[in-house]
Amino acid sequence: MNQTIFRNSKCAVRNAKVNQRGFTMVEVMVVCALLALLLMSFYTVLELAYVLFRTDNVYAELNHDAMQTVRFVSREVGQTSPVASPSHLNIATDGNNNSVLRFQVPVDWDGDGDVIQNNTTDVTEWGAYTDVGTVQNGQLGAWVRYSVVNNQLIREMLDAGLNAIANTSRVVSNNVQTFTAAQNQETLQLNLTLQKIDGIGQQGASRTIQSAFSSQTLLRNAVD
Repeated sequence: MNQTIFRNSKCAVRNAKVNQRGFTMVEVMVVCALLALLLMSFYTVLELAYVLFRTDNVYAELNHDAMQTVRFVSREVGQTSPVASPSHLNIATDGNNNSVLRFQVPVDWDGDGDVIQNNTTDVTEWGAYTDVGTVQNGQLGAWVRYSVVNNQLIREMLDAGLNAIANTSRVVSNNVQTFTAAQNQETLQLNLTLQKIDGIGQQGASRTIQSAFSSQTLLRNAVD
């Protein structure tokens, strides 16, 4: 009887040792491989989400800047008149195929409350204002010029001799890739492309992101 109990006790100990056996090396390697694959997949998803987030932000920024820039230029150039002689609207092309837009608008340079010389002749006083959207600081015979310099759209005032007037230059937009203007009778087509380089990009590769915006502006003072 005692021998039977002792034999059963030895079997129980042996079975307990068998049941307490740990993972094999193969099982550990499989688990590590699955965990690494899961982590890599999670990292890839996070990286893709971050890239999409950055791309959306850059596109939103470029679209906003392009829209605001075109509106800014249209607001001012819409006041001009493409009369034949003398012309108050001139469109040239620079060495990079960007437009150089130069024009005059009616100005109240003498502060008399109107933009004509007198009530008898009704001759318009053409020139430019120092600031867009104002009716003060008008300069008779001056011009406004929009041009691209070092990927920036610059607005500046020129005197009657087409010389730049000091302290009137301002940056309208950065990251300018192309800026073109084309007149079609009483309308002016403006096209603007902004470009920005995302240095981080996807997997460290830089990306070039562009946004194009265009508008048609009615030249309100246009005549046949």
